[in-house]
Amino acid sequence: MRRFRFFVLVVVFGWFSSCHANPRLLAQDTDKVPASAVDEIADWLPESTVIFGKISPVQQWLEHPLKEAVVETEAFKKLWRSPQALQLRSGITVAEFALGLKLDQLAKDLTEQGAYIAVDADTNGIALLLRTQSDQWLADYMDKALDYLRRDAKSKGNPDPIESAEYRGARGYKLQNGIFATLGPWMLITNQGDLAKSILDHRIDNRKGLSQARWYRQARQELPQASADPSAQVWIDLITIREKMSTNDLFRGQAKDFGAELILGGVLSVLANAEVMQASVSMDPQGLALEVQTPSNPQWYAEGRQHYVGPEARGHAPNWPSVPGAMATLSTYRDIAQMWLRAGDLFDQNVNEQLAQADNTLTTIFAGKDFGTDILGAIEPELQIFAAEPKFAQDALRPTIQLPSFGLIAQLKDPKKLQRELKRTFQSFIGFLNVAGAQEGQPQLELDTIEQNGVAIYTAGYLLDEDRKYPEGLPIQFNFQPTLAFLDDRMVLCSSIECAKSLLGQPQDSAPQPTRDLQTWLEADATAIQRILQTNSNPIIAQNMLEKGNTRLEAKREFDTLMLMLGMVKRLSMSMEFQDRARMLLRLDANLGSD
Repeated sequence: MRRFRFFVLVVVFGWFSSCHANPRLLAQDTDKVPASAVDEIADWLPESTVIFGKISPVQQWLEHPLKEAVVETEAFKKLWRSPQALQLRSGITVAEFALGLKLDQLAKDLTEQGAYIAVDADTNGIALLLRTQSDQWLADYMDKALDYLRRDAKSKGNPDPIESAEYRGARGYKLQNGIFATLGPWMLITNQGDLAKSILDHRIDNRKGLSQARWYRQARQELPQASADPSAQVWIDLITIREKMSTNDLFRGQAKDFGAELILGGVLSVLANAEVMQASVSMDPQGLALEVQTPSNPQWYAEGRQHYVGPEARGHAPNWPSVPGAMATLSTYRDIAQMWLRAGDLFDQNVNEQLAQADNTLTTIFAGKDFGTDILGAIEPELQIFAAEPKFAQDALRPTIQLPSFGLIAQLKDPKKLQRELKRTFQSFIGFLNVAGAQEGQPQLELDTIEQNGVAIYTAGYLLDEDRKYPEGLPIQFNFQPTLAFLDDRMVLCSSIECAKSLLGQPQDSAPQPTRDLQTWLEADATAIQRILQTNSNPIIAQNMLEKGNTRLEAKREFDTLMLMLGMVKRLSMSMEFQDRARMLLRLDANLGSD
């Protein structure tokens, strides 16, 4: 197994490490990929293939302007000099010495015209097809690689690890659980002999294969690619995968708990109903984007999941201004009232019993008002949730662990009626926390009301014990100052008063978020996340030592590596929509130090 892994790692790592591929157009002969490369290669695969993808030549990845800009950043240079990177580079040197050539040249020759990957349902096989430089180059490379493995085994007193055979003129090799075959300039790597034979049969006999599968034709016709030239693209047969994984809740469209339904409800409906899926990766000079899409139909959600996608799947996130100083902002459509009231149909008995207990407690806190109908039902489904960097007074004593501030902004259906009720409930909730906290010896909260820009802010802060010293900083509870405020018809509920003040001090004509009628929109600032982690470096390192048994030096190295990796990222964003297509777009922008 170790030898097989070494061989595969040499192939795969060589492909990804660095390369320069030939971008010329492909000739129309039997050894070269024709212009209609994707469908042509699809015909080499059996119709039972359930996942098929293409990956561009490595040249398009590693000679891309994005890659060239990233390797010039200070964060990447430091990461490349880290102990983990030095260990990796040592392994590269060993592999290059064993093969007698540089991995960048190996990658260039192995993936002259890209690669194709497939997963077959009938054989449970995975196949990787590489179009190498030439017939002669591939024959020489295989001789060199196999000779190294044989010499290594002999030096250790082990028998020849390689089995070889021919099948219809194609030379094949078996190394433990891996099978390698060559046909002209093509190299096939798979874990199943039957799949290898099927691919070779289709290739040699010029048969029609996957291109005849209904799901593949549908995916190619109905799901346009994300960009004109994606770096990688995959098509997926969801029908067959659902049949194979019929007991998996993910493909049955069922959520096991309230939180899973709140986060994934609409996505689960898509996975339970869509026939095909496409995923693609694209690059531009600023970052990397992953797009996943399927067809969508409002009937898939009906009343059961309308709380997630809205009527006719047209629910959209609020287009409100970003929260000042936000580390992450999530704007989304969620009709939580409808979800709460339909819990009996959505969840099993165990979850519904837990929700019933929660409903009784919340009804008590809200002075007998029904939580689902009277409280949640009074809030519009467009919500904004955020996390922001903590702020403390210049001379204030700070908590040992400084947590981000967080909050919720929601629009009220009847502000005048509900504001007074929410104020009273907020005060009752603070009293409830004090009673519960007193029983466990926790500090107590003190209510206060302040005014800013003519708006009342209702807040509560933990009281310091005057007889106690805090040499290591305040307990973690002092991160929280529960705060409630109302901005026109919106309710603002925050974990700190500073968050509420920044929102109320924000000009009302501030630029809105670019939601474009998206159902969900998320943006996270990697630089701000890096700052809050750095602030809490000592507790994080201590926790690493406790959980993993690392020395402080080892734990600090892991933390420093994490910081360097985060330092290469500027922003992470995600959007979802469910109208004509179900579409999720995940984008990562690199921190190139240009602004």
